[in-house]
This record gives sequence, C-alpha cells and structure tokens, in this order.
Amino acid sequence: MTARKIRKTLIKSIPIETERLTLRYISPSDAEDMFEYSCIDEVCEYLLWSPHINVDVTKGYIEFLQKRYLRGLYADWAVVITETGKMIGTCGFADLNIRDKSCEIGYVLSPYFRSKGYMTESVMAVLKLAFETLQLNSAHLRIIDENVASKKLAERVGFALDRVGYQELEIKGVRRDIAHYIMTLDMYEKIKNEAV
Repeated sequence: MTARKIRKTLIKSIPIETERLTLRYISPSDAEDMFEYSCIDEVCEYLLWSPHINVDVTKGYIEFLQKRYLRGLYADWAVVITETGKMIGTCGFADLNIRDKSCEIGYVLSPYFRSKGYMTESVMAVLKLAFETLQLNSAHLRIIDENVASKKLAERVGFALDRVGYQELEIKGVRRDIAHYIMTLDMYEKIKNEAV
C-alpha cells in the first residue's frame, strides 16, 4: 500500500468495535476522562511523558491529536467502554513505517480499569488493523524493561522478545533499558488460527 492509501484506509477504519470496546478518535469531550488517569504518577512511571498537571495540558494534547487525525496520520485512539461511553485509556500506533511495512504500537490504561482484559482486547484490535487491513509485515513494542505488567501483556497477546537495549534511552533524566518486542505476520496468522 502507498502512504496515501494507508492514510485513507486509516481514516475509514476508525472507529474499531470489539466485544466490549470502541477504539475511536479522541475528542475534546474526553478531556476529563483522560486527565483522570494521565495526572497519576504511577501511570506515567514507564512512559515518555510526565503526569498532566491540569486538565488544560490534557486539552492541549487532544488539540494536537485533532490535527493528526485530519491528515490521516497515525496516532493514539481512545479506548472507550461501549456500554458506558467512558474513556479508560489509549491504544494505537506510536509509529507507522510504510517503507518497511511495520508499526509500533503504544497503549496506556487507567489503573481503575486494570485486570479486566480491556487492553488485551484493544491491542488485538490494533493488530488486526495492522495485519489484516493495512497489510503490514510486523508490529513492534518498546517497553521500559522494568515495566513488568506491560511485558506480560505483550507476551499474552503473542509478541516475542526480540532484544533488550541496555541503557538505550534517557527518559526523565534516567538511562533506561528498553525491551523490544516483535510480532510478524506469520506469528499473527498462527495466533489467529489457534483462536478459531
């Protein structure tokens, strides 16, 4: 697929419906829900960004996303409980490399909604988009090595540890080891077939 076709396909593919969730564009009306978890230190401990100090910071990020959405570019999408309309986190592409036919997936979940399988459901939906709709060859995750919960999620959905980059990134003034996970198209097809 060309870059232009991928942009058009992304625009057409959102929202994504799963059994319990809707992955959709984040809108200004989501600011309070997003701020509810993005202001928590624990949520941001293993992320590149710091806790939002007030809802205006959250609104500014959402405004930035609107421009990306309009251009058909990759971005975070809201993870919403379909039944209630509550936004509980984000999941989407942190990067999309059209030349290599690969993507990097990123996700964040409110601590109030953990241990319910919501992020597993979200990541699987994004993988389906990546491999079945966009016809990519591989998906990747970069996880701070100390983030045990995120690594467990990666392995649960079928990613394999590719390598660890020791002291690879400086994040908030600290050199961090980064675990790189990969899922290839063949791996995805195997997981899909086993689920049938």
